[in-house]
Amino acid sequence: MWRLLGTLKFWDKSDSIAARLLEPVSKIYNAISSARYSSVTPETVAVPTICVGNVVVGGAGKTPVAAAVCELLKSEERTPHIISSGYGGYIKNVVRVDDKIHTYLQVGDEALLLSRIAPTWIGKNKIHACRAASSAGADVVVMDDGLQNNTVVKDLSILVVDSGQGFGNEKVLPAGPLRETVESGVRKSDVVLIIGEGSEAIENRVLSVSKDIRIYHARTEAVNPTPENDRKVIGFCGLGYPNKFRMSLEQARYNVVDFIAFRDHHAYTITEIQRLITTARRVNARLVTTWKDYVKIPNVFKDDIEAIGVRLKIEEDEFGRFLVEAISRDK
Repeated sequence: MWRLLGTLKFWDKSDSIAARLLEPVSKIYNAISSARYSSVTPETVAVPTICVGNVVVGGAGKTPVAAAVCELLKSEERTPHIISSGYGGYIKNVVRVDDKIHTYLQVGDEALLLSRIAPTWIGKNKIHACRAASSAGADVVVMDDGLQNNTVVKDLSILVVDSGQGFGNEKVLPAGPLRETVESGVRKSDVVLIIGEGSEAIENRVLSVSKDIRIYHARTEAVNPTPENDRKVIGFCGLGYPNKFRMSLEQARYNVVDFIAFRDHHAYTITEIQRLITTARRVNARLVTTWKDYVKIPNVFKDDIEAIGVRLKIEEDEFGRFLVEAISRDK
């Protein structure tokens, strides 16, 4: 529900009339969410479980982190499977995603992308999804977005924070962008992964809650960028924090002459794509977007659009070894 709001401007302001007026609603929302979380007794699955989550609504970078975690686990000779929410898809029962059969309308855009990294499962019932993954050969499960879900016992919880977003005004929905308080999110987590530069203020805030928590750092980068000399591009995407994609294009030295941001998980209409193509042709520019958006473009228009992959690079080399040690149940 809250994803439909997008990012409200006053969510970044430490003090605003709108936030103050909505604080009573936030208190009710937080109380209900906390009670629901506490009322559930988590169940253990046969294999270790890593949770990748955040405390803000959309855009923190959970899905790229889940993908990066899986790649690191595979490099350590583990067999990870991913559990995705399948947000935006209409299939709610437990299903293994197959990008040759399923569409984003069925399983969601993020699940389609993750299925190219590791076997990926969707399903409203996370316990059943985890057990299906275990039965299919997973020796570790990575939950993409599970910090607010208490149905599964987690061997490791990673709190993802984007340095550009931070924690906004630190107020819970709808007065701010938080799904739960910073204190609650940090205390649930074993490690914090901060994406982007300028993380000192976020680190200090995290350490004010838990002085001994591990903090790692990461950055995003374009995958195999092919910018041509002075070739103009128009970027577009439907992400929770679209400016990250724009920054990735600029860092990869694309000549970005315009950038159009849509809401997170936006489903593009034919009219919208035609309008984008017309705009690009008018200024002799190439359209570029993310892989997450590209899977939602009708095939007839894909030759007019370039998909740019964005991957996560974790700064600390020992993070992969830390993952494997953290999920060793005989440790």
